[in-house]
Amino acid sequence: MSSPASTNSDDLAQRDCSAEINIISIRALEAQIKEHEMAIVKLKRARNSFLNVSRLPPEILGNIFCWNVTREFDFDRLEEGSHDFLLVCHHWFEVASRTPELWSFWGDNLQDWQKRHLRHPMAPLDLVFNGSSLRCVPTLNDSLKNALQDRAARDTIRRIHLTANDSELLDSIISPLASCESDGIRSSGVQSIILSDDSDYTSVNISDFFARHRFPELRCLQLENCTISSWDFITSRTSVLTTLTLVICSPAPRITSPQILSVLRSNPSLQKITLCGYSVPNDGGDKSSRVPLAHLEKLALSGNPGDVFTLLHNLRYPKNMESLGLDITHSTVEDIPTIIGPSLRDHLRRRGRSQNGLGLYLSSTDPIVFHVDDVGGNDFSILGPVSMHTLVATTIHLNPMPPKDLLEGAFLDLIAHVPREEVVYFQACRRPITTEAISAQLPYLKAVRFEQTPLDVAFPESILDRDNIFPRLRHVFLDGISVCRDDWSPLTTFLYRFASSGKELDTLEIGGNFEMHPGVEEMIRRAVREFRMGYDMDWSF
Repeated sequence: MSSPASTNSDDLAQRDCSAEINIISIRALEAQIKEHEMAIVKLKRARNSFLNVSRLPPEILGNIFCWNVTREFDFDRLEEGSHDFLLVCHHWFEVASRTPELWSFWGDNLQDWQKRHLRHPMAPLDLVFNGSSLRCVPTLNDSLKNALQDRAARDTIRRIHLTANDSELLDSIISPLASCESDGIRSSGVQSIILSDDSDYTSVNISDFFARHRFPELRCLQLENCTISSWDFITSRTSVLTTLTLVICSPAPRITSPQILSVLRSNPSLQKITLCGYSVPNDGGDKSSRVPLAHLEKLALSGNPGDVFTLLHNLRYPKNMESLGLDITHSTVEDIPTIIGPSLRDHLRRRGRSQNGLGLYLSSTDPIVFHVDDVGGNDFSILGPVSMHTLVATTIHLNPMPPKDLLEGAFLDLIAHVPREEVVYFQACRRPITTEAISAQLPYLKAVRFEQTPLDVAFPESILDRDNIFPRLRHVFLDGISVCRDDWSPLTTFLYRFASSGKELDTLEIGGNFEMHPGVEEMIRRAVREFRMGYDMDWSF
């Protein structure tokens, strides 16, 4: 008879043996499950191969995926779920993994950079960082610094678009790109650089970055509030720029007009130029011949009248340049007839006569806004917004703001420098000048629009007594008007006098918060060919 100890030992041995058999069985079943799972996966892949989308060549499918992650603007971020196509099926995952362009964008923040910076080191990189609204400033770790140095050494960086409100953070990103290792840092593949320092008291120093690189393929350069020890670096290291933006704010040192002209001479293919914060030396700057810019399409200059127009007169741009933008600061009312008006006249003369006619926009708000537009083929009788091409957009910051009578005289000086026989449309906001003056200065008007103007101001008694008011006028637009005590007599009297002289309006359009008696409405409808009325009309010309 066996002892209790021997019985317990046998039971334990049987249990161990049974457990081992169970483990073996489980492993065998798991192996069968895996085989079945693999068989199912193969069957699914075989099924998917018959789908039309699976018949697309991988390079076309990869391009479709790229559209899903393509950014429209310089600092766009990836939308949530932008890479969800990776989860659709194995074939899509494989195609995406073998499409380097999909991994050209790490994201616009350091967290996204950390997730993606190891993928496809040979893919052209669009390095984008948007830290303009950061409260807590992040730091660049060693892994990202090494990745940036590696990309720079491989010359696979295509775009560098960085903006932040902290100079040290921007410097920590730029420094790895400017460091000099044994093999050097290459920059021949860089096509676009946008650097913007939004900090209030400091500016990022980019001297080393430009001192140690040449950019033979650089097409776009935008620098805002950046410090550079010598602006000659830009001149000597770029040659094919098509877009140049230099916005120099305090405390960054200003670029002078001779330095700007040197940059422009070295980049004759420029198409778009924006300059703000430069200075003109006391001697007037560069006395050499004007800089030819045969491909220039858009030019925007900001500064005091002397700086703006001294630089403008040193440029030789095409007659058909699309648009000129002037933001004139620290100006006085005397500058309008002596500097601003004559320069505007010279520019319009250089363009030559308009084939379609000109439109003028004038606002008396601070700052003053004055636009000269090409009306194109617009038919003012058609309902809805009308779009015009702006030839010259001028913003004037007057200091001090003059009395009303002097301001009106300045406005008339501006208009006097525009070829009045070409002006067929005039738009005024908040009554910058009187209606009598408009009629006298612009006798060829076909359409006029008054914004935010009382009805008795738009049609004062003094103009109602004149016989030949607006001889060619056919369209009148009144937007955001106010009617004192529901008195529509200024308008109805104008229409009566207008009709009695043998003329008739094609279009009268009124928008604003008002009430109109049915009898008044009926009278107006009889006086014009088409009358449109509404409370929330917003026809932007």
